[in-house]
Amino acid sequence: MTNSDMTPSVLVGKGSVVKASYRDPLIASYRNNPLIEALPAILAEEEAMGLLARYPSYNKEERLLPNHLRLHLVQNAIQFVEPLPIHLDLEQRFSRMIRSGYQARNPLTAEFKRDFQKRIDALSSTEITPTHLRSTATGFTIIGISGVGKTTAVEAILSLYPQIIIHSHYQGQNFTLMQIVWLKLDCPFDGSIKGLCLNFFQAVDDLLGTNYSKNYGGKRFTVDQLIPYIARVASLHCIGVLVIDEIQHLSEAKSGGSRKMLNFFVQLVNTIGIPVVLVGTYKAMSVLSGEFRQIRRGSGQGDLVWDRMAEDDVWELFVESLWRYQYLQKVCPLKPELCHALYEVTQGITDFAVKVYMLAQIRAIATEKESITESIIRSVAKDSLRLAQPILSALKTGDIKFLQSVEDVYPIDLASFVQEASKSTKVVGKIRSSPVIQKNLVDDQEDISINAQNLAVDSSMPESANITDVATPTHTETNKKQRKSRNTTSEIDGLVKVVALGAKKRITAYEALKLEGYIRPATEYLKEEMVG
Repeated sequence: MTNSDMTPSVLVGKGSVVKASYRDPLIASYRNNPLIEALPAILAEEEAMGLLARYPSYNKEERLLPNHLRLHLVQNAIQFVEPLPIHLDLEQRFSRMIRSGYQARNPLTAEFKRDFQKRIDALSSTEITPTHLRSTATGFTIIGISGVGKTTAVEAILSLYPQIIIHSHYQGQNFTLMQIVWLKLDCPFDGSIKGLCLNFFQAVDDLLGTNYSKNYGGKRFTVDQLIPYIARVASLHCIGVLVIDEIQHLSEAKSGGSRKMLNFFVQLVNTIGIPVVLVGTYKAMSVLSGEFRQIRRGSGQGDLVWDRMAEDDVWELFVESLWRYQYLQKVCPLKPELCHALYEVTQGITDFAVKVYMLAQIRAIATEKESITESIIRSVAKDSLRLAQPILSALKTGDIKFLQSVEDVYPIDLASFVQEASKSTKVVGKIRSSPVIQKNLVDDQEDISINAQNLAVDSSMPESANITDVATPTHTETNKKQRKSRNTTSEIDGLVKVVALGAKKRITAYEALKLEGYIRPATEYLKEEMVG
């Protein structure tokens, strides 16, 4: 019986195990390296969109199920993941990082075999040990407010890669190796370095059935002795990337503990060549900004500050896709005022947005109103986000003094991201045009049509009325209402007409106005002033 049979697993997410299947990486510097050739193909943006998207199954007929069943279905929204520009950016970073980290760690080269022990010895020595190979690894940090989806995104991206690749033959020669492509751990709650070291050994044992925890987990080993052993194990199994989540726990470490651990991460990157990604909240900013400068300067990927979403096209795309998971008996189309209300009460924090949307449906079902309104959105947010209300209010008003007193919230000036708006808009356009995303965004036309035709009836009925109590319009009545709708539309002039026509084409009001020339980039006027 191995140690992993007796000890609970510490793995945060467990990936697939596959036999090595080699493919041409299409990049010359990546060729003839089994660690890289065994990885999945490099993804284009459109391919990454489809693979990162998580759309739970949805059946419109389930909206007519009894209340107690629909209350369960509402929870499907928790599983929903919409690929946004930041997800695509992060996927590309991991793709480049893993492959570049393997470039100088080709186990078939004589240089790697010759320098392997020298690199290990360098970790336990104060002297500089010369090696022939220069590390090609890069590391970076992901820092952001709680609830924006950092961990969910990282786990989704890691799932695109098998966790273990079993090698046996390469190019007609025997080549035996258990390659660990990625390993994700949580930083111990007390910031203990030894605790993280022991978690590392146990995680590898869980994956490979080894006994590293038994061999190195005794009290007789100090942290300084464990670090070289970690490096040896990581090198033996060719770990592609080590992800440490909840890095803010380092701030709870004893005096000097955080500095020693961060220095160890720097050594892994620079000496052993293993990329390290640290993920945490703004609470870790004070530690990382002072102690992690070395690795950040050497990072080819750049650090990622993940702030709450701005109320822009990206937010609109997110809410449009989320809104599909609706289990109310009355179809409630997404209106600009509802989208805005959801942003106001959640301030662009995606975790809050999903939960408020779920709770709004639950309240609408429980009260038999069967419709989402602004008042319901605001009331459930007030009731369910009581502890977060002071922070949300400060984010809304820009109360810098209050926000600086909250360790996990660090105010980001959204205006500084204006220059990236055009780039994000282009990416959103690509996402919208993706066949996978389009399939999810297209709501049931028949339901929306029926709902629009019954608006007048619904407004005169009690809010508790059931959809089954509404008489189904005849074909003649439907045609009359459609003709009336067309006549009304023809009387509308100016901006309202443009928006109405855009709605028929299923494009947003912003896009419709922009196509007609009513919306123009601010930089255009800046240029005109400069010329003048």
